[in-house]
Amino acid sequence: MGDTPLTAADARTFLPEEDPRTQAAIVDLVAELHRRGRAVADRPALLTGPDGSPRLPLPLPLYEALLQVAEALSQGLAVTVAPQHMTMSTYEAAELLGISRPTLVKLLEGGEIPHQRATDRPGAHRRVKLEDVLAYQEKRRTERRRLLDELTQESVGSGMYDKPAGEF
Repeated sequence: MGDTPLTAADARTFLPEEDPRTQAAIVDLVAELHRRGRAVADRPALLTGPDGSPRLPLPLPLYEALLQVAEALSQGLAVTVAPQHMTMSTYEAAELLGISRPTLVKLLEGGEIPHQRATDRPGAHRRVKLEDVLAYQEKRRTERRRLLDELTQESVGSGMYDKPAGEF
């Protein structure tokens, strides 16, 4: 935590705790946060060091990020925290979306995700904005949800929803 800017190479993965007492403490913390609700009162959350060092106000976006990390860890999931620049290479964008780089290039060329070509040299690479990649990801997530809802309704309507697979 110094003055050196973070890069994507500074990514760190947090694994679920192997110590059952520590894992139980994380689960208890998440359960208590759920019990209290996530609504933020008129006072900010505070961050206190393990030694009781200064209690610093926690901005809401950071508080929400920490809640999400705690939630994942309480479920036994690993969490990777990786600084992201506002623009990404096609490789980084493909990794974020969980697709191959050639598939991402097809999306870029098809106009699905806006991009720019670096103009500083011939044959320069494409760059994509993080916000555009995240917008595409959310659009796809919403579309998948809509299609699943549609399929579920069709299955319910045709009486197939509760039938075992062997009865089709």
